[in-house]
Amino acid sequence: MNINENADLIGFIVWLICSCNLGLIYTLVLGGILEESIYDDKVNIGHLLFALFLWATMIYIIERVVQKNEKINRWLKGEPSVLIRDGVLNLKEISGNHIEMEQLRTMLRQQQCFSLENAKHTVLENAGQISVLKKSEEDKVMSLMLVDQGRIQYRVLQTHELEKSWLMENLEKEGYTMLRDILYVEWSEEKGFYILTNDGVINTTYRIDG
Repeated sequence: MNINENADLIGFIVWLICSCNLGLIYTLVLGGILEESIYDDKVNIGHLLFALFLWATMIYIIERVVQKNEKINRWLKGEPSVLIRDGVLNLKEISGNHIEMEQLRTMLRQQQCFSLENAKHTVLENAGQISVLKKSEEDKVMSLMLVDQGRIQYRVLQTHELEKSWLMENLEKEGYTMLRDILYVEWSEEKGFYILTNDGVINTTYRIDG
């Protein structure tokens, strides 16, 4: 193929990908077709167009089946997962999506939410990104995760020159004496402690679309 044919092909591919709801799967299939067409000298433009026609036909059939069957639709495309609802952690969805607290904090920070306490609603979307509604847009305080699922984060304490004895004393002041009862603890100088216990979470699947 010459440069102009490649440019036209790339433009066509981009248009097709943008039209697809199952973009990731379709793109993987398309990538295989494109790779063969570029690096195999025996493949000409006619072969490529025929392969693209079959690919587009497959997409059309899949989309029609998915649209008519709700169970297949949810199975193939997935559905949003409510990770935090009204400020309460949804442990069922977090565990079901294999998300650790450290990962959740990272995803929240990417949405300019720097503490779990400030997250009012958090939804894991079908494509993998999260949507976050914060309790306060002005809250830019960076929190430290000191306890994760009953385990003290010693490296965090050390890097901030904090002691385990200091942490345990403050947890006792807040009314918590057993680490095994604590799911999560974050702290900042400005806001103090935010503590979640194993009893302070929900374990429910919420449908928000469809």
